[in-house]
Amino acid sequence: MVIPIAIAHYNRRWLVGGLRALRFVPLFLLGMYCCLQVAIRLWKYGLPLNHVNTVGETLLYLKVYHDEFTSTIIKRRVRVAGAVFLCFAFVDSFWLEGFHQINAYTNLVESVLIITLALLYFEIHIVRSQKIAALQKPMFIASIGIILYLAGTVVLYLITNYLINKNDAENSTLVYSFSSVLLLIMAILFSRSFWLARQAPPSGKLDVAGS
Repeated sequence: MVIPIAIAHYNRRWLVGGLRALRFVPLFLLGMYCCLQVAIRLWKYGLPLNHVNTVGETLLYLKVYHDEFTSTIIKRRVRVAGAVFLCFAFVDSFWLEGFHQINAYTNLVESVLIITLALLYFEIHIVRSQKIAALQKPMFIASIGIILYLAGTVVLYLITNYLINKNDAENSTLVYSFSSVLLLIMAILFSRSFWLARQAPPSGKLDVAGS
């Protein structure tokens, strides 16, 4: 996460639209990782921080796509989706799954919600816009990283609680390693996205009529 943080800071004057909020995603993930390591070493327990991490990460992604679109309809729907997500995350953490295990249901909702927004971005950019090469569009590259990470980890989170209950340390380590690889890929794509921001055209936002 240090590399995309550094590149985003170096190119901060060129960040537009959702890229302004995106720069805080790797910073947040790095901060939560450090807090989790401290909690594990001090109390041998850090699952509540995983719940906080999921909620914070989702709200940041929602902010990214909220700022990327200029349609008031989409912005309103993103805000409503954020409020509904917060309510569900609260219920999941305090009643459905509790803080004694990973909030897998909240992770599932996060993946579905954010991937849907990323696909909406793709549809507007690829189908309706097609003004510049997709691989030169910073938010396009970043969205690929987000989709790969969330789609790859949602299944991992769903089975992690089972592995924890079974005290299966070997497979839990394997799951963690696979998740780390996906996180590395996302960090690389974020770095590429922030680097491309300097070369991108001034208008970094997308609009859409109707829905």
